[in-house]
Amino acid sequence: MNREHWHQRLVAMEATLSLRDGFRFVYGPWATLQTGRIAFLSLNPGRAPSSSALRDVSDERGNSYSVERHTTRSPITDQALRAFSFFGAQPDEVLTGVVCPFRTPSWKDLTKEKRDHALELGRQFWVQPLQRPGLELIVCCSTEASQAVVGWLHARHEASASAGWGNIAIHRYRTKMGVPIIALPHLSRFRLFGRPQSETAIRGLLE
Repeated sequence: MNREHWHQRLVAMEATLSLRDGFRFVYGPWATLQTGRIAFLSLNPGRAPSSSALRDVSDERGNSYSVERHTTRSPITDQALRAFSFFGAQPDEVLTGVVCPFRTPSWKDLTKEKRDHALELGRQFWVQPLQRPGLELIVCCSTEASQAVVGWLHARHEASASAGWGNIAIHRYRTKMGVPIIALPHLSRFRLFGRPQSETAIRGLLE
């Protein structure tokens, strides 16, 4: 995969979809596409902190959640960093990113047509790195991100457990290559890490 090629594709698609808030696919250095043993994928970038690059396919400064932890207003930042620790990895070791690369204040701000185009671009970007040798675990944050990844990889459902938030569940899938996918609810709305009952459920699905 060529970083400049993908940057140009994102520039072109952003113009085609009449989007103006910027983009990012990988919340860390481009090299993590080949080195990360854990992948952590959320839905799409929100509003950018003033210090953040608006249009860059990857974040060469380091893991975005770590680099921007003092400037971002999103509650997912703390949860993502807790998740990395829970799964036994440092932020810079995790292949972190989003299934839809275009920034929006809310997912609902994208029409269905724009979502479909953006997610198809996401499929083309992510299928290869998510099937490379050496990847041990895929963690998806949000129903939409989970459905996208499970569909792209033709993964099968194996088990579910209560997230500890009413009837919200956490699911485990498995790819054809045997890699488990842990499908979480959106961590900006349901804080799982740091809650013993939720962490116990996730740990049980990993066993």
